[in-house]
Amino acid sequence: MDIKKHWKDILYIGLGLFLIAVLLFKADVSRTMDVLSDADLKLVGLILSLYFLNTFCKVMRWFGILRGMGAKKIGIITLPIFLASLALNNSTPGKVGGEPVRALMLKEHTGNRISKGIASIFAEKSLDIMTILFLAVIGLIYMISELGFEDVKAMVILIGIGGTMIFLVILLLVNRKFLNLANRILEKIALVVTRGNRGSRLFKIAGKLEGSIDRYHSSFRTIRKNPWTGTGVMILTLVIWINEALRFYLVVQALPGDLDLSFLGAIAAIAVANILGFILPIGAGNVFGSKSVLELLNINESTALAASLLQVATSLWISIPLGIMSLGYLRFRSKKRSNQ
Repeated sequence: MDIKKHWKDILYIGLGLFLIAVLLFKADVSRTMDVLSDADLKLVGLILSLYFLNTFCKVMRWFGILRGMGAKKIGIITLPIFLASLALNNSTPGKVGGEPVRALMLKEHTGNRISKGIASIFAEKSLDIMTILFLAVIGLIYMISELGFEDVKAMVILIGIGGTMIFLVILLLVNRKFLNLANRILEKIALVVTRGNRGSRLFKIAGKLEGSIDRYHSSFRTIRKNPWTGTGVMILTLVIWINEALRFYLVVQALPGDLDLSFLGAIAAIAVANILGFILPIGAGNVFGSKSVLELLNINESTALAASLLQVATSLWISIPLGIMSLGYLRFRSKKRSNQ
């Protein structure tokens, strides 16, 4: 690996691991490890099974979006492509580092245009973000009813500001008139910068971005016209996030001490965890977010940290070796096809 090319990724991963280490030492490492060592292994096994089921649902949802957009030659190959990109997402901030790679791999292995791949990913991410924000609202309402507004005031403000901005961006992207205006602006900027050279690399990039935005809008239009695809995608999205909350609820139940956490508390924890997970890599944001919510709900620091670590260890961290194996398979497949 060329360290010079990947120094930013290494830095981000190092930052994430450093933050997790800080949380460990702050909470008492030995106590946290003791709590983890006493976890109910049967429940941990169930949690792992639910994670693999959830990953399968995510692959099926992406497959459904692609099929609804008219993508060709898709099938079982979407599984390793998705797993490879998921590993990259979970080790980079913003959880988007693997998305360009996913679009490229989709083109390489199925022949579908990159713009179509990016549009399908935009649609998928939009559904996830909207669902997370919806769950965050439910979770915050629950926490306010349990603790009072003052205890969660800062969390409400942060999620409110971030959620409003994201909602407006998605709303604008879905608006056809805004998309046409954005396309014209992109084209004019590219023409000015390149002095009218339509064959320049910048103009081609602008053209691809225009195509991706247009296909993003088309993907939602296609979903609306095809009720079976739209219903299936929406149901899978709900199943995915209910599964996330259920797994976190079971994680807490797997730890010793007969901990009292309602399912609504688990919803609040995974919503905040995933919002912060967009900012900090390698699970640091997820750990910090869910730990903060559990502590507000009167679970002690060591146990809250143990639950948060077990959550990422049975999901996010598992995705990385699975992704590496998938990437190896895809490279082997590419070489085999090129030699034929």
